[in-house]
Amino acid sequence: MRKIVLTEEEISSICKLIGKQLSTRFRFSDDPPVMIGVMKGAVPFLIDLVEEMDIPLLIDFVQVSSFNGTESTGTVVLKKDVTIDIRNRDIVIVEDIVDSGISMVFLVDYLKKKYQPKSITTVALLDKKINRKVPFTLDYYGKEVGEGFLMGYGLDYCELYRNTKYVFIPDEEEIHSWDEILKK
Repeated sequence: MRKIVLTEEEISSICKLIGKQLSTRFRFSDDPPVMIGVMKGAVPFLIDLVEEMDIPLLIDFVQVSSFNGTESTGTVVLKKDVTIDIRNRDIVIVEDIVDSGISMVFLVDYLKKKYQPKSITTVALLDKKINRKVPFTLDYYGKEVGEGFLMGYGLDYCELYRNTKYVFIPDEEEIHSWDEILKK
């Protein structure tokens, strides 16, 4: 049976809180911050988060990959880069979850070296500090989580179930049934 980790209501509260904090942080910036969603998992969180922000902002996306099924490969691949010029801009990287930290460290270093933004702020819905393989501290996060493979609200299993409005830990039977679906 699924174990619910974050309900739709809890996610809404997190988006309101972090949205307010980011609005306050960037209210008097010279330029609107660029909110950079890490595809595909962070898309629902990014959308709900920016709806809670009451300041001008820009939205862009990057895509990185380091997972195969339920396991991290440890190697990060950049699949899509930003399209907005972020040089000397405040940027906010929005992630669904920071797990090992490898992808976020890669992304922060990559964007810093290639574009020299004014500032980089990091945000994630979920922080899985227990699995860190490299040192990394988020600026903002919704909830710290422990062990377990998380799905829903952007988090997926082989691209399945990003579309639930809550975050859950699937049971082994569910994963097995999804493997059968994916074989077709």
